[in-house]
Amino acid sequence: MSQNQLVASIRSNVGKSANQILRQSGNIPAVLYGPRGNILLEMAEESTRHLLEKMSGMHELVPINVTDSSSGESWTAQVILREVQKHPYKHVLTHLDFWELPASKEQIVRVPLEVVGESPGVKSGGVLQMVVWDIPVSCLPADIPAFIEVDASELEVGDSVRILDIQLPEKVSHSTEENYAVITIVGRVKEEEIVPEEEQVEREGEDTVEDSAEEETAEE
Repeated sequence: MSQNQLVASIRSNVGKSANQILRQSGNIPAVLYGPRGNILLEMAEESTRHLLEKMSGMHELVPINVTDSSSGESWTAQVILREVQKHPYKHVLTHLDFWELPASKEQIVRVPLEVVGESPGVKSGGVLQMVVWDIPVSCLPADIPAFIEVDASELEVGDSVRILDIQLPEKVSHSTEENYAVITIVGRVKEEEIVPEEEQVEREGEDTVEDSAEEETAEE
């Protein structure tokens, strides 16, 4: 779980022109979905972007503190990123969607894989190929792992690790029954012998001489 905390306030002005004014002031619009309903928020773009860049992915649970300026009240929710919109060429955010997760209800989330261990197959010339980069798991929001380890230390060329073979952290379970490969060790394709053009001409000449000699012998 991230130790950082996002900060937002409830916005009252809505619409395209209001969002443009918001962005021009250095803030961005956002929406929080969940059991409280759909709540329209505004957040400081720069500080929010820096915090999101520290996260391991959109699956990571992060606290967000929301202030209602009209009432002066504030509250904190545990959320995950649902959607991130960015400017087409500037390094800035333009809109965020968050999803508040019920603390007591298991969720299905996709968690990235991290390969550990040195494969004997790779040492002998093979290549480790990632078939998928993340897998779906089921757990409570507080138990969502930052990543899941896949051990490659015993894999030879031609071996693979399937999703149901992966040892998951405590309180985390597989959410699929389809046992597909997640990583595999493939062999290198041997490069075809490249014959220089001069050598090809010489070989062709030799073949022609040999053919002529055979023809002369046959005529005799």
